[in-house]
Amino acid sequence: MAGLSMQTMAQAPSMTVVARDGRRPLAVTSINNQDYVSVDDINAAFGTTAREDRLAGGLTITARGRSIVLTENQNVVSVAGRLTTLPAPPLRRDGRWYVPADFLPRALSSALDVRLDWRRSARLLIVGDLRVPRVVARVDAGTTNVAVTFELTPFTDTRVNPQPGRLIVQFDADALDLSIPLLPSQTFVTGIAPGDTANTIAMTLGPRTASHRVTTTQADAGTGRITIDLLPATTDTAPAPAPAPPSAAPDTRLVIPTLGPSTGLRTVVIDPGHGGEELGAQGASGTLEKEVTLSVARRLRTLIESRLGLKVFLTREDDRAMSLDDRSAFANNHHADVFLSIHANTAVRPALKGAEVYYLTVERADAEARRRADENATTLPALGGGSRAIDLILWETAQARHLEQSATLAGMIEQALRPRVEMSPRAIQQAPFRVLVGANMPAALVEIGYLSNAEQETQLASASYQDHVAQALLEALMKFREFIEH
Repeated sequence: MAGLSMQTMAQAPSMTVVARDGRRPLAVTSINNQDYVSVDDINAAFGTTAREDRLAGGLTITARGRSIVLTENQNVVSVAGRLTTLPAPPLRRDGRWYVPADFLPRALSSALDVRLDWRRSARLLIVGDLRVPRVVARVDAGTTNVAVTFELTPFTDTRVNPQPGRLIVQFDADALDLSIPLLPSQTFVTGIAPGDTANTIAMTLGPRTASHRVTTTQADAGTGRITIDLLPATTDTAPAPAPAPPSAAPDTRLVIPTLGPSTGLRTVVIDPGHGGEELGAQGASGTLEKEVTLSVARRLRTLIESRLGLKVFLTREDDRAMSLDDRSAFANNHHADVFLSIHANTAVRPALKGAEVYYLTVERADAEARRRADENATTLPALGGGSRAIDLILWETAQARHLEQSATLAGMIEQALRPRVEMSPRAIQQAPFRVLVGANMPAALVEIGYLSNAEQETQLASASYQDHVAQALLEALMKFREFIEH
């Protein structure tokens, strides 16, 4: 390991140490593509001391009377007599000792008896029990408004304070682990940046924003989100909608008024297909199904929440893998009234194109499957005496009792999509998709186009096409709500 070349050792972005008494930088060096921190800098930042044993090739760091013993090029260190494994070994370079960044939470934290939380992606080292939620910002631009959503993990109380030309979003936290995306082209918000204090975000408003509306959704104690809809003046004339794909009929979208929550359709679960190592279909230009489906799902969620006032959950909020059964189980656990799974198609023949809508084909006769679904009940003793009947729905027959409504939902989706995007010659079909099997509510799967077709790959990657799809699905849900409530 001796004699490193210049290419293997370089300065890396520093980390920020966030403590009760303030923030300070801590230098980071990249060695063999790993983040390392020098022991000298650790001593200065945390008040530790170090003593080198050149004969043994080791170093002893003393922290609050506890010893951490390191050996050069060995991944195992001793912390007060207990062995701890590091992801990379301590190194000695040019007379200085370096330890991997994970040394801080894995070894130094125990010696100091202080919590050290290393947030690698945000380059934050959090000292002590500070409240530093992960805040991921997302901006969804529509033709008549822009929605800025902040995903919070863990959930924390939030206030939005208007100021001239901007909104200040204040979180009940000591600091923020913040991720801000690039802003899409629009005139509602021109900037999103950390605020003047460690627990605020400043949104600079564009000329088109006249008012805003705040919606808070808490999925559970651990996660939640706040959505800020930036709205134009009521007399503002919206720009012309993006043109429909060349082969589609003219766009006939209606302005959908904001409606209150309903009693028949309260919760929608949207399933962005694939994720993580499961890329899904991939276009010749590199467009990935997993990214397109997540983008469409986010746009649809924003529309549903802001215009229908329903609860909306995504089976995945980011790029992660999830089994097919877990996706429908997620919908069941959240008591969804509708389950929509969004995908993009691929085919050997590149000429194939068009959106398709599916609902489940149940193996064996449909009537038999529905009969089995309805017959699975048992009687359990009730608290205080007596008994009550409990439905026990077999996983393989959960969707069977909802087939008629699922077929209706699929038909409404097809009708809403047809004026907006090109449809396949077989626009509505039945298929034995596993992701629909265990869904205990009306459910449909939408293939929004073919990534294997060059023209459609370009469309699927565009914001305008994704908006067309999201608007169509919103309209279909509105019609389906009317159907089940009357």
